[in-house]
Amino acid sequence: MMGNVLRRLFAALLALCAVCGLARAADRIVIGTVPNIGDGPLICAIERGYFREQNIDIDLSPFRTASEMTPMIARGDISMMGGGVSVSYFNGVARGLPMRYFVNRARSPVWHGLIIRKELAGKVVSARDLKGLKIGTTAVGGLSEYELGKTLESVGLSLDDVETKPLGMPESVVAIGQGAIDAAVFVPPFDSAAIKAGAVHLLDADEAVRPRMEVSGLIYNTDWATKNGDLLDRFTLAYIRGARCYLEAARGGANRDEVTDYFVKYSPVKDRAIFAGMRWSEIEPDGRVAVDSLMDQQDFYARRGYLTTKSQATAIVDQDTVKRALARLGPNAK
Repeated sequence: MMGNVLRRLFAALLALCAVCGLARAADRIVIGTVPNIGDGPLICAIERGYFREQNIDIDLSPFRTASEMTPMIARGDISMMGGGVSVSYFNGVARGLPMRYFVNRARSPVWHGLIIRKELAGKVVSARDLKGLKIGTTAVGGLSEYELGKTLESVGLSLDDVETKPLGMPESVVAIGQGAIDAAVFVPPFDSAAIKAGAVHLLDADEAVRPRMEVSGLIYNTDWATKNGDLLDRFTLAYIRGARCYLEAARGGANRDEVTDYFVKYSPVKDRAIFAGMRWSEIEPDGRVAVDSLMDQQDFYARRGYLTTKSQATAIVDQDTVKRALARLGPNAK
C-alpha cells in the first residue's frame, strides 16, 4: 500500500516538474535586421549561448533596409530592429510611434566603402570628382545617404551635386558592374563583392563624418519594452557579452576564425575568404550609444527637408537599459 502511495506521489511530482518546465519556456524575441557585419554581436550571443543562459530564444528576420522594418516595429509585429538609423526612424519618433534606440551595434570606423566602376579609375580620385555622378545608396534618407552627404560637404559639395539611386546592396553590386551606376556606398562584405566583380575602392565613406558616427544600433518597440522590462534587461546583458566577443574577433583576436564561421552561417554571402580578409567595423564594448552622432544625423535630415519636426534626445535614445545591464554584468565580463 505504502509503495503504491509513494509511486503516485513520485508520478505527481514528475508531472508538476513538467508543468514548471513548460512555465519556464524560453522567451522569444523577434528581431528584424539588414544582414551584414553589424549582426556580429547578435550572432555571437546566439552561438555562444549567452541568450540561452538568459532563457531567451532569438528569431532573426532579414529585411532589405531599416526603412522597411519601421512600420513593422511600430505595429509590434517585431519586438526589435537593427540597422543604420534612417530618416524614417526620426520621423517615427516625431510622430509618437512606439520605438526607441537603446544599444550600439556598430560605430565608426566601419570602413563603409565608396566604390566606383572600374572605367572611372584614374578619373575620379577624390570626393571632389564625384560631382555629376550617379551614386547608389541603400535608401532615401538612409545612413549611406548621410555618409555620402557628409563626405560631399567636407569638400564643399552636397547631395544636390550628385544623382542618388536607392538600391539594395546586392543590386548595387550588379548595377556598378554593368555600368548602370557610377559609384555606390557599400558596407562589408558587399564592398569586397563589388571589388571582386571589378569595381574600385575610392575612399571610406565614414572617414569624413564628424562627430564619430553612430552607425547602427538596436531599436525596441516601447509598448513591448514596458511590458517586458526584465526580459529587455536580460537581453541587453547577453547582447553586450556578444558585442565583446565580436569586438575581440574584429581586432584580430584568437576567436576570429570562430566568429568568421558564424558570419558564413548567417550571412547571404557564403564566401568565407571575404569575411576572413576584410576589416570589421568597430563597436562600443559597453553598448553605449553616441547620442551626439544621432542628433547630428537628425540635423542633417532636417537640412535635407526630410524632417519637419526634430525630437529631443530623450525621445530618441534610451540610455538607462544599457546602464542597468552594465551594473549587473560588470566592466570586464565576457
